[in-house]
Amino acid sequence: MKQLLRALTVLTVVGLTFGHWLLIGNTAVAERSAQVVKSVSVEPLPLQVFCPGAFVEVGGPSGVELGSVLRFGEALISSQVSAEQLIGEIPLRSEQGVGLSAADALQSTNLLSLLQVQAVDRERAIGLAASYCQKPRSSGWLINGSAVVGSESVLIAANPSEIEAIVELEVHLPGGVVSDRFALAPFEQKLISTAGYANGEQAFAIFFKSSGPALSMALQNRQTRGLTPTGIEIEPLSADPATEHVFTGLRPLTAGFENPSMRIYNPGATATEVIVTAFTGESVELFRANVQPGNFAEVELLVQDGFALITLVSEQPVLAAIKNSSIEPVLDFAWVQPAQKFTSVSLPLSSYQNTLVISNPQALPVEITLETFSSGRSSVQNLVIAPFDSLGLPVRGSGVRLDSDLEFVVALEILDKFGYSLIHPTESRNLGLDLSIRVR
Repeated sequence: MKQLLRALTVLTVVGLTFGHWLLIGNTAVAERSAQVVKSVSVEPLPLQVFCPGAFVEVGGPSGVELGSVLRFGEALISSQVSAEQLIGEIPLRSEQGVGLSAADALQSTNLLSLLQVQAVDRERAIGLAASYCQKPRSSGWLINGSAVVGSESVLIAANPSEIEAIVELEVHLPGGVVSDRFALAPFEQKLISTAGYANGEQAFAIFFKSSGPALSMALQNRQTRGLTPTGIEIEPLSADPATEHVFTGLRPLTAGFENPSMRIYNPGATATEVIVTAFTGESVELFRANVQPGNFAEVELLVQDGFALITLVSEQPVLAAIKNSSIEPVLDFAWVQPAQKFTSVSLPLSSYQNTLVISNPQALPVEITLETFSSGRSSVQNLVIAPFDSLGLPVRGSGVRLDSDLEFVVALEILDKFGYSLIHPTESRNLGLDLSIRVR
């Protein structure tokens, strides 16, 4: 009898436990079925672009004033803006670095596109310094540095945010890296001579990384030959290391004097072979170079008359840019940076003589619609560019917009009585977020 009662008790407990489990399970199913899933789109942050500002003179007018690193003059700023919600006024000229923001949701160069140009005529510096105004970034590379006799590079750093930034700086020299760290207060700008980092090297690259806020970084280069100034340039951030690069806007401007030269830097730990191809009309030239890890290579380019499309292919990711000199109307130089591929891009024009250079980097013809803006009016041209071909068009007005179904690359050559420079647009946008939220 006792054993029977004990068995009944055990069955009762098991039954209650099983029933409780079923109740909990059914409740959980009911709760899951009662959940509501909602999709929410978060608008992107306002788009900001930043111009590096006016020419920097080191050592004063004579070059012997120790510790003097000061701006000179003002940079003229051109803009192509379609934004309806601008934050701040469109700048026309500036001594210091200056930015502009737009709060529109659809962001690209078609929303906000700025460039700056400055003609400099000083005892120790003559030429045109021009730069595309980029979206600030939290890290990036500059490949154009030189500290050999007759060359000078100045880092132009700016923090356009309300948050202090700690900047980790790496100066990549042939066979070694020099590191440094400095702070940028909110809205602070610093002008840093790189002579103390570079130890007289012919070529060096700079990598920076911010502790938080995105920064504007540019590298000003000035050259002299003896007592004669031979050009200036202000270069924004280079394209990141990659195994493929495309260049447009290069043409020979120093026949019999100096050929264009490509600088290549291998930041990796493995040697790499680089193949460079130059397409000029029906002419194709091939160049090869082996670049050791942590080192630079220089490739002299022999290009025919007319604008060339240059491609680079490598086994390992590399940095690259092409230095091109001009002897007319004054001695000056410009850096041809890797070009971004676009299907749509807007680009303002400078107040100097502009030539728009468009290249087709693929094996199919590209049809492009070119819209030119001037005095509140616009005109439209339809262009067809053959595979691996380039087209240079003199342009006037306030800006241009190019649209195509296929990708193309573009640059703006500025060649005037004051000097020579080359503008390379880069895409600017902040991405929004699409979130899924479960509501119970």
